[in-house]
Amino acid sequence: MSSTATVRRAPAPRRTSAPRQRKPRLKVISGLQRQKGRRHLPEIIAVAIVCLSLLAIVVGHSMLAQGQLRMGKISAAVAQEEAINRVTVLNVAALETPARISQEAGALHLVQPTKILQLPSVSLETPLPPLQITPAGSK
Repeated sequence: MSSTATVRRAPAPRRTSAPRQRKPRLKVISGLQRQKGRRHLPEIIAVAIVCLSLLAIVVGHSMLAQGQLRMGKISAAVAQEEAINRVTVLNVAALETPARISQEAGALHLVQPTKILQLPSVSLETPLPPLQITPAGSK
């Protein structure tokens, strides 16, 4: 053998003289043949309705889940505010005790009145007479 090798190609297959088949020419079809493609229309509509129904269910579930998340956040906020309200109510109750009020009154030098005067009642139907106002410099 020699150091250089040559590669031989296989002979190409010969073409037979078989006649080529051509695509049929276009032809006008009647109305019955034209409707053959439309016979699947009810099935397509049914599948579309099922798909749209499933999509509506998925959207509804996602909206429901988002609403539940918002409700959870709101519930936590309400619980926190209720706890603050309880503490505030207890603080107000402690400030309203009679012992504390009398202690604060004593610190401000407030005393119980010895005599209570009732103001006379005034009729609301009859108007009061107008006030006589005189200037400060004249008498």
